[in-house]
Amino acid sequence: MIKGSINRIDLGTSSFERIIENGGLYVDKTRLVENFLNEPSQVHLITRHRRLGKSLNMNMLKCFLTDRADFRHLFKGLYIENSPVWEKANSAPVFYFDFKELTQKTCKEDIYDTICDYIETYCTGTDLSRQTKRYLSENKFENASGLRYLTESVYRATGKRSYILIDEYDKILMDNHNSPQYEEIRNFMTLLFSAGVKGNEYLEKALLTGVMRISKESLFSGLNNVKVFDVFDDNLYTDDYGFTESEIDELQALANFDKAELKAWYNGILVHGHAIYNTYSVATFLDSGKYDCHWTMSGVMDIIAKLLNEERMATLAQLLNGERILQSVDKRISLKGLSPEYTLDRDFYSLLVQAGYLAVEIESAESPENSLVALTIPNKELMLAWKDFILKYAFKEPTPILNIFRNSQNAEKFAEDLQGILDNRMSYHDFLKPRDEPTKRALERTYQQFMLILLCAYGDSKKCYPTSNRESGDGRYDVFIERKEAYYIFELKSSEKAEDLADNAVAALRQINEKRYGVELDEDKRLVRIGLAFFGKQCAVVCEV
Repeated sequence: MIKGSINRIDLGTSSFERIIENGGLYVDKTRLVENFLNEPSQVHLITRHRRLGKSLNMNMLKCFLTDRADFRHLFKGLYIENSPVWEKANSAPVFYFDFKELTQKTCKEDIYDTICDYIETYCTGTDLSRQTKRYLSENKFENASGLRYLTESVYRATGKRSYILIDEYDKILMDNHNSPQYEEIRNFMTLLFSAGVKGNEYLEKALLTGVMRISKESLFSGLNNVKVFDVFDDNLYTDDYGFTESEIDELQALANFDKAELKAWYNGILVHGHAIYNTYSVATFLDSGKYDCHWTMSGVMDIIAKLLNEERMATLAQLLNGERILQSVDKRISLKGLSPEYTLDRDFYSLLVQAGYLAVEIESAESPENSLVALTIPNKELMLAWKDFILKYAFKEPTPILNIFRNSQNAEKFAEDLQGILDNRMSYHDFLKPRDEPTKRALERTYQQFMLILLCAYGDSKKCYPTSNRESGDGRYDVFIERKEAYYIFELKSSEKAEDLADNAVAALRQINEKRYGVELDEDKRLVRIGLAFFGKQCAVVCEV
């Protein structure tokens, strides 16, 4: 159900109390409370990509359970008010930790300070408070037993078992995965979680949320009471993060938007095979009335850029081409293994799926650790996010690319523009021949990939991506893109020496004509035929309309 006004959308807060008290728009996700309390596992780890309402849900759960203030009036008219678990509202100590602001230098001190604040709240002025804080201070938190001592102290003071909520548990690990301090941070977090939730008789339940499932790092080593709910297998919290179809229908009744267009833009990321809408993106659209890409470049994109190689760039070109690709994806990920030298493809694509940049369409019945899945870029927003990524990482300065069609009918000028991009954006080593592939085939494939990536990054086209290797006339063209003013067909040739560039460009153009590429296209629209020849970082171009 929907609560509050469609005209009061607060995009800048994760405070459940603030939204409800101010009459802000709230899509009811309180069933999450019931799911959390009824599922028998003591510790839940929920992983979802960014901007699906993880922090708001965590704050809502805290408001429901905490005994430090009575927030039950906030839940009036929401699902949970009529749930059997309503009796647990306002009933227990709740300790909330937000890890997203933690840094390598101060993470121990920040967690320690939060723990001391909670102890002071529940045990003010007692010997128990002084003893516990003295112990933690004297040990400088090196034994990472703070969560255990917190729950024990509060139990002795109140007779109640506590709830521990940890938001973005993986953020500090992601931020430091390549730093010399990574092992120190990971070891500390492992000890913190182990002492806090394993065999802790003073703990009622714990919930951790984050983006990545990084249990390969033994972060939860020995914790047999942790149950993971990730994008691959979660059939409990499936509808609790992101908007569902029925919720979009309710919003449409209030805002009267084109649901099909909204779906094309913001739907498609799958959780356990179930498609969801991006919470923040939909809310931003409702607030502004404009479709746009609301994904910003995150630290994950920095990691992805460092892990790209020729094969992965080629796969990215396929995805931007609207194709599905089959890959083995590991459901758990090793952050320590995310390095250009050692990262396996299954870890690389797991990173893209878990971060929300790709969707898993089909999963095979193979080994659950290395399932073969079909991956796609599922919507317009993510297509634009990938284009922005290409412009930022593959080509550092976008201006020459955004002008690539400026001289497309002037062979000499077009060649100058393309040559400039080759000189300034590419390395000679990008065009080296792989050992196990014939030279001509390998290099033509590499140049074709270069053109695909270049054109995929170019946003001013009727289609959101170019196409490649499609049947046309009596053969298959290399690259095709449609723009408002014309169709463009590119044929690429690799030259064995610089002296052959001009002749090979002519041969490429001749092939377009002889093979009748584009014969099926609308005759009333211009068709620009472009023959390209490359040698190393040099190129030659001939054009014909």
